[in-house]
Amino acid sequence: MTFVIDTNVLMSILISGRSYYKTILHLFRFSTPGQALIEIDKYSDVILRNTTLNVQDHCQYAHSIFAEVTILPDYLIDEKALKRAAQLIGQIDPKDVNFLALAIQTDTILLTRDKPIYEAARKNGYRKIMLFDDFLRSLT
Repeated sequence: MTFVIDTNVLMSILISGRSYYKTILHLFRFSTPGQALIEIDKYSDVILRNTTLNVQDHCQYAHSIFAEVTILPDYLIDEKALKRAAQLIGQIDPKDVNFLALAIQTDTILLTRDKPIYEAARKNGYRKIMLFDDFLRSLT
């Protein structure tokens, strides 16, 4: 099964340093738009400040995480999918439109920790979106 993950999910995984996430990422296929890398770079100081790992261990952990995530350049996201995503959640957070658009284009589920985005998409009839914590609970 394939999922799109947003920056919030990636950041929480990177901060946690838990090997459990490496296992999950290996069991399924995950992708994210290139925008995620820009956001992660922007908040790299937050990630490094909040992780429980030392810098060297964090770098090894991050390499293993990104080895399991396909990152697609934003220009590959279809205009039709972008318009649909903007209709669903653009008024809530325009920065998250690319993530939902990628999920729409690839007909996969978007995993997020962003409740306002989740609620807006669901309210507007979009069902292929799931809160990351619900996804984790579904695995047990």
